Amino acid sequence: MSAPSQLSRREEEVLELLAKGAANKEIAATLSISLDTVRYHLKHIYEKLHVRSRTEAVAKYVGDRDAVPGGAPRPPAP
Repeated sequence: MSAPSQLSRREEEVLELLAKGAANKEIAATLSISLDTVRYHLKHIYEKLHVRSRTEAVAKYVGDRDAVPGGAPRPPAP
């Protein structure tokens, strides 16, 4: 089972915005949830992915997504 499949739909939405560089406040505004709810989701994302930071969570998410057939393609290097 890959890490992203362990996440709820909302956790995946939070992680996708995190991967795009959104701050917690931006995530809250985009998803129409409170800042505390964003923090709650992040805590569970970290636990489920076995990571300790935003950077690690995004790296694991992007790496797992790219490893799955049909996953979003990796952007070209500049």
